[in-house]
Amino acid sequence: MKIPFKVSSRTARLIGRENVATAKGAIIELVKNGYDADSRYSIVYIDNELSFFKDKLSVEEYDKLCTKGIDNNLLQSIYHLMDDEYILNDGVDSSLIQTLSDQLKQFASLYVIDCGEGMTHEIIKNYWMIIGTDNKSTNFYTKKGRIKAGAKGIGRFAMDKLGANCEMTTIYDKDVHHDYDEDGKESPFCGYQWIVAWDDFEGTNKTLDSVNADLEGLKDVSFIDCVRRMNLPESINAVLREDTFEHGTILKITNLRDVWDDESVKLLFEDLGVLVPPSENKDYSIILRSSSLPAEYGEVESSVCDDFDFKIEAHADSKQTVHIKIIRKENLVEALPPSFFARPNQQKANYTKADFERGYWETTRTFAQLLPGFNVTDYAQVFSRIGSFDFVFYFMKRSATKKDEVRFFYRPCAYNLRADWLQKFGGIKLFRDGFRVRPYGERNDSAFDWLGLGARKQKSPAGIAKPEGGYRVEVENVAGSICISRLTNVEFEDKSSREGLQENSAFQVFKRLIQGIIAIFEEDRALIARELTADDEYRNGEARDMRQAEELAKKILAKQRERQENNQKEPGRQEKGERYSMELLAALNEKKTLEIEQLREEQKVLRALASSGLMLASFSHDLSKIHDSLNDRYDKIQQNLLPFASEEMYVDREDRKNPYRLMDKARSTDQKMQNWLRFSTGIIKKDKRRQKLVDIKAYTESLLQTWAGIFEQRAITVEYEIASKLKMRAFEIDFDSIFYNLFSNSIEAFNMMRVNRPRKIEILWTSTDKEIICEYKDNGTGLSSDIVTPEDIFKPLFTTKRNNTTGEEIGTGLGMWIVKLIAEDNDARINLLNLNYGFGIRFVYPQKYVQSVNELTNE
Repeated sequence: MKIPFKVSSRTARLIGRENVATAKGAIIELVKNGYDADSRYSIVYIDNELSFFKDKLSVEEYDKLCTKGIDNNLLQSIYHLMDDEYILNDGVDSSLIQTLSDQLKQFASLYVIDCGEGMTHEIIKNYWMIIGTDNKSTNFYTKKGRIKAGAKGIGRFAMDKLGANCEMTTIYDKDVHHDYDEDGKESPFCGYQWIVAWDDFEGTNKTLDSVNADLEGLKDVSFIDCVRRMNLPESINAVLREDTFEHGTILKITNLRDVWDDESVKLLFEDLGVLVPPSENKDYSIILRSSSLPAEYGEVESSVCDDFDFKIEAHADSKQTVHIKIIRKENLVEALPPSFFARPNQQKANYTKADFERGYWETTRTFAQLLPGFNVTDYAQVFSRIGSFDFVFYFMKRSATKKDEVRFFYRPCAYNLRADWLQKFGGIKLFRDGFRVRPYGERNDSAFDWLGLGARKQKSPAGIAKPEGGYRVEVENVAGSICISRLTNVEFEDKSSREGLQENSAFQVFKRLIQGIIAIFEEDRALIARELTADDEYRNGEARDMRQAEELAKKILAKQRERQENNQKEPGRQEKGERYSMELLAALNEKKTLEIEQLREEQKVLRALASSGLMLASFSHDLSKIHDSLNDRYDKIQQNLLPFASEEMYVDREDRKNPYRLMDKARSTDQKMQNWLRFSTGIIKKDKRRQKLVDIKAYTESLLQTWAGIFEQRAITVEYEIASKLKMRAFEIDFDSIFYNLFSNSIEAFNMMRVNRPRKIEILWTSTDKEIICEYKDNGTGLSSDIVTPEDIFKPLFTTKRNNTTGEEIGTGLGMWIVKLIAEDNDARINLLNLNYGFGIRFVYPQKYVQSVNELTNE
């Protein structure tokens, strides 16, 4: 007896919600369906305006939530009205926030719209409703000649990952499809509405065939009418109206499982931006919209890289031959000295002056040449199973020392812009038939370095100009794309989770081939660097002598240390003097070398900070004019308005409809802007950049006056106590930098504080016969208990500020490092205070900075 298999209804969950790793991945699967339907674009619309928790609510948003059924008592337990907006209560219980967040999720919905060929009754019944259909795996091409992106027949179950309910409306293209009913007669319908509740698949002892979806035919309705019924924003309707499409598919997903806040939508937009390679799919675009930020997003565009040092263009054909083109842009060819091109190596092919002026060279390698030795043992004929592919690779160094810029004649570039570009588009990504295969090359994912470039670098950390070779490229400095196809790379099968390809032998060897192509670039760049280094040594004898002197000084210092350790006898007076001079020279040289290295590291950071100061200085005159223009402008408007509309006329009006209340709010905004302008222009004043005798009390009062508006808005009280007649010779800008950073940190701590207590900052200046002491305290949250060593806060780039959604570091990590740097530059000692709560720090300056009474009089 034979018995059939039965499939549990839970299978839908296994291949949908539990199989797709992320909600972003699920959306990408649905977007690919639009591509396979020959649509010109896919539109992703996330209606999330009121669907996630916010620290602040406008009055309009608050009213909308009440209208939608959110309990007003719950809202009042979390928010309170202040200045025409609702802000978070101090010390609000996190459980209340979670309750509100859970209720807000129900207001979110997600739409995926395409203008493809749509689906008939037969397609829905025989393909859409069959799990694992082989339609796309056997019929590779669409009607318009595209190679279909889908293959497994389970992509639609990604909707279960996104939400519990789905409604699909589809209008089919009558020029492509003909619709017939169950009896084979032509149907009267122009489209269909399909509805499913994914939670129906839950439950015990349910089989898959016992769960049904609802299908209803549509008559006399256009595609645009269907879109209009969804109450989508005008920006979506305008896109569809522009080309007057008459067919397509709309997926509406509700009861979403994830919280789609602004950060999540931003990450989705970035992911969609690298879904297709820059040069592919010009006939297909993706549009993203969000109701929370309606003007923020739009058509997704891939970024083309044109600022690179080296580029590889490689094409592998079906005969296991790779045609490779290496493009060089790193060096200033016109500045390279004649002696470099006169070197023996520069007479070889691809390295002559003509080759450098052309800017590229080409070569051809077989698979066997790229992986020497493998072909002998390739009994499984893996090479023959890989197929053709295209590879584009970019190398972009993120920084260079001044010494290297001179030695290697580097082309000038904006390293900060490069770093930003690599942060977003870096990594080598894999594309199949024009669509990205995730997660290869995806930042913040273990598969970012799927080619193992980091491991190669770790095994061979040699510098670029090392005479022995061994240079390997850093994964952080590369970007690129590899394009494969279902037609030519049949061994590269998707994992059922759609998170990468199956790790079979063909794919493993394929990765080694890519490494082999990259190695050609590595050797080319390293060879050029070695020859430039050798030429530099030849031309710059003085630099060579200096290096020899440094080596001699190190040897002398080493001998002196050895002699001290062995307690050798004192030599004669003359010999002792000469030796002492040499030893002193060596010690000073070593000390200066260490200082120079430290200064170089500091300058990298300080140059960036100085750039901001220069920009402010350049526009200080214009900013001052703006500051002055903000003075009392709304008072003048109010005076001109009063004769025509008195304030009493609007007594019964809501504040948001009362012009006088609106002007009060605008006046408050002007004050905040003036505070910012005062900070920006005040800190770069020349008198602050000149060392002078600073009256500590007068300076502190002026400082607090500058910050008074900000402290008042945040209900912060500042108490200070200063020893009488205390003055120091110093730069005011140094004090500004210290206190501005401390104030900023205190405000951040107060914002994070969940305990309801008065916010207080204390500043205490005292002096002794030998020292001047400044203590700064606040009663905020203090240092995080997660910091093992509190002194780590003074290290550059150390930060505890993180994105509350992703956990990514968002702080600069420079504030307290700058405080320490400036204090130590003034010979001050710094100590962190151990307080019961809050943060405290002590600065101890030597008494040499205090002037005598006579000097004070002369000043």
